[in-house]
Amino acid sequence: MRVTSITRFGASSWNPQNGSAADYHVDDFALAPAERRLFEALNHHQIRFIVVGMGAALLEGAPVATQDLDIWFETVDDERIRRAATEAGGFWISGFGMQPPAFGGDGLERIDVVLTAHGLDAFAVEYERTITHIVDGVTLQILPLERIIATKRATGRAKDLAQLPALQATLAARTERK
Repeated sequence: MRVTSITRFGASSWNPQNGSAADYHVDDFALAPAERRLFEALNHHQIRFIVVGMGAALLEGAPVATQDLDIWFETVDDERIRRAATEAGGFWISGFGMQPPAFGGDGLERIDVVLTAHGLDAFAVEYERTITHIVDGVTLQILPLERIIATKRATGRAKDLAQLPALQATLAARTERK
């Protein structure tokens, strides 16, 4: 399923190509300038990544809030990620020991790197299922709501399970409208 959404700084709209554009609306989802530069650089270098977690759920129309953007990379040992971080004015910490990979620098604090996506198929399979959103002029591949629910269930943490009712209600409302 390929769906495209365009989100503008300060106001946004989700415009799925399935004809139900009026059913879903995402307000006030904007990227910080450094985040925008990072995603532009990742795209420029053709680094495949998927926005997962509650940031993806928000873009999918769920009535949720989040403080971070979870990014799942096809591979974290790609030197192009370091270049993209530098171009965005930040830096890339490749991780060592128990320290996972991370971005650093002003404006990149809310981007978290996901190493394990519980309950999902291999990255390549999930990437083919993604939905394309354009946020502040930047193309992002988003994990669909059904798959977000799958990973929240599989993770099984209390905070993930607590989010399920809102995610499931959004999915049910979407199904009812079809």
